[in-house]
Amino acid sequence: MDGKELESNVTYQVEPVGEWATARNVSVTTDAQPDENAEVQSIKSLNPITLEVTLSAPLVAEDLVLAKAQENFQFDNGLTIRNIPQLKTGTIATYYVPTTPQTSNMTYTLTYKDEMAGTFETNSDLIDMVEARQVAYDTIEIESSLRAGVTDYENVIASYVGKRNGLDFVLDQNNQYRGKNYEIIPSLRTAQVYITPEGGEPIVATYVPFTQATDGRQEPKFRLPAGETLIPGVEYTVTTDWADIKDSKFTAKAINPLTIRSVNEVNPTTLEVRLSSDPRDELFASRQIKLTAPDGTELVAQYKVTTRKGSTGIFEMMNGGKLEPNTMYSVTPVGQWAGLTFTTK
Repeated sequence: MDGKELESNVTYQVEPVGEWATARNVSVTTDAQPDENAEVQSIKSLNPITLEVTLSAPLVAEDLVLAKAQENFQFDNGLTIRNIPQLKTGTIATYYVPTTPQTSNMTYTLTYKDEMAGTFETNSDLIDMVEARQVAYDTIEIESSLRAGVTDYENVIASYVGKRNGLDFVLDQNNQYRGKNYEIIPSLRTAQVYITPEGGEPIVATYVPFTQATDGRQEPKFRLPAGETLIPGVEYTVTTDWADIKDSKFTAKAINPLTIRSVNEVNPTTLEVRLSSDPRDELFASRQIKLTAPDGTELVAQYKVTTRKGSTGIFEMMNGGKLEPNTMYSVTPVGQWAGLTFTTK
């Protein structure tokens, strides 16, 4: 490097000299030391549920735990942080911070680690979503389009670099890539939408964890409260206070449940559940099965998130339950999400 050294705390863009190679917006960031005393330097609302917060140094690991982040980031006017801050790819200490919905035309104050850190005004531009549709008897999904300039946060944060099967890229300081503006979908943990039947009252549906950007698709799932179902033949409208859904109406239909082909013990607290086909995405998420012993003892196992491999998922016993040795359990799905193609003796 002709005697020159990289300066610390600087992000360098990488471009090949000549035509021997191409670089897909690659950058190199020199070492920056996390600092527990990092201070907020700027706050910007990107949309009603996303902030972009730049600090003086990267956050220490202890501050990237949800409970600690909720303690550190305090807002007025009822606003709260929804999940941990995520470092924006290619930056030293700029973070996407997901929040509960910000009220339009509101100015908020952020208190960071008990110190007044600054104010920001809500950006009321709703996130553009393409379509809402039913995927199960109690679950819908809402699609967005990366091609149209809406990206899930997992594509543009440092912790997922190289883990997105080619979907990850680096946004500039204006959240542009190759001259194109991108809207950010942050972590949707605890996010909700309203599903309103024609002539009826809205039903609140809650985000299904780990479903917002799986299998290369941006289609977060939202599930009705336990016991609620979508009624076939009824038209529903989906609305939110954080997104604009272009095609927000769908007519519910009877959807065949998933089919369980086998349930096998991995160990006394873990089961492998195999379906007849790959459900894609994380449709296993939050689903449960009940196991009943000959003496009537019942156990409940729940899907362990992100363990799906094709048609197979891992389920773990709840409430400290354990399988008894040499016991044949009968299996039933909890709810209508699946049926069985095998019987137990």
